[in-house]
Amino acid sequence: MNDLLELLKIEGVEINHFFAKASLEGKGTPQEVSDRREVALTNFLKKYFPFPYRIAKGNILDSFGNRSASIDCILLNPTHPYTTNDDAKYSIILADGVDVAIELKPHLNSDTEIERSLKQVQTVKELTRQKGGVMKFDILNDVSDEYYATSMKIPCVIFGIETYKNEELLLEKIVSYYEINKVKRSSQFDIIVINNHFLLLNSKKDSYIHLKEFEEGFYILNFGDLTISAFLMYLNLLPQSEIRVSKSVLEDYLKVKPTNMKTYPAINERLSKI
Repeated sequence: MNDLLELLKIEGVEINHFFAKASLEGKGTPQEVSDRREVALTNFLKKYFPFPYRIAKGNILDSFGNRSASIDCILLNPTHPYTTNDDAKYSIILADGVDVAIELKPHLNSDTEIERSLKQVQTVKELTRQKGGVMKFDILNDVSDEYYATSMKIPCVIFGIETYKNEELLLEKIVSYYEINKVKRSSQFDIIVINNHFLLLNSKKDSYIHLKEFEEGFYILNFGDLTISAFLMYLNLLPQSEIRVSKSVLEDYLKVKPTNMKTYPAINERLSKI
């Protein structure tokens, strides 16, 4: 356990405390509560993706004229133009300069919040970048045509702090939504974070989230108080909108492993049939 991981344990607890404080301070004004929570997550991300990365909020536009719903936290690549005057409200956010889209839904324990977050992700997945953060021909890695096509899509994360005690219930509600709405695999979320508990990975073949030794589907990786570290680890492993010239400074410090992993074959079987 290195000092960075110990620090991140504290950061994870502080995020949850800040969310609770936001609920109290903004009581009676839902938008105020939401804004305060977004500030907490944005400030955390700014620490570990410092300038020239930037964190934005809003709709994302691709070069084909498609526009997403408003997303809470958008990690902008250093190549994204400065289409803002105050480093917060962007006039326009371009898909080709977006590395990750993060939707903040603290309480994933109601049908309304779960469905809303999945819909937000769908609108981002409908966007297409002109290029991805991987090389078409890479002599060091096996890059399939399918994986290269996936890299044109923006990775999507849903960040929460609590969900049902029975984790399977969350998965059941997600897969039911996807079945009813016929949401194809490529339009589904990549990672769900339940801070201080677990990551839910949506493992898909030829995608940037793929547990190669297992079947495709949902996998719950329990990290406990290292969940925020695992979240950062995956963010730094995702392909960016521009090809990296070197690996992240954080990569060697964020090698964390889950205490256990769970999956539900019946749910994964249903996912495979959508």
